[in-house]
Amino acid sequence: MADKFGRVTGIIQKDLSNIIIYELKDPVTNFASVTEVKVTSDYSYATIYVSHIDPDKIDELIAYLNNRKGQIRSRLASKLAIYKTPELIFKADKMFDQAHEMDVMIEEAINRKPRTLKDVYGKNYKTPEEKEALKAKRLANKAKTTTKTKKTKTTKKVESK
Repeated sequence: MADKFGRVTGIIQKDLSNIIIYELKDPVTNFASVTEVKVTSDYSYATIYVSHIDPDKIDELIAYLNNRKGQIRSRLASKLAIYKTPELIFKADKMFDQAHEMDVMIEEAINRKPRTLKDVYGKNYKTPEEKEALKAKRLANKAKTTTKTKKTKTTKKVESK
């Protein structure tokens, strides 16, 4: 079932691309592209994501396609061999903008100074290795103190005898 659904979605995308670019013959559709089509499982609705080579014309393209939605749907119905032709919903594809934002964030992350936990938590932050070293040092000091205390008690006992 999923395979048939994927095939139908691909066919809808290909046919819509051909209709928009070659059959509508409007200057605004010359450099348009259908980037993605999402169809509901019952084929009632199809969300079509379109982009334009000129980002300033994307709103004009979406308005144009929404005005000619019925014409596009009827042309699509004549090409499809399925029972129900979906209702078309045109949306601007924001993927290019999102990808550009991701590129900018990645570039910033690469170029900025690496932050360590000491940068985040301040100079009092101790790494696990430093904590272990301090713990070992405290244990050594405690052992020395205990040894000195035992020696002092022993010498006091010897002196008192």
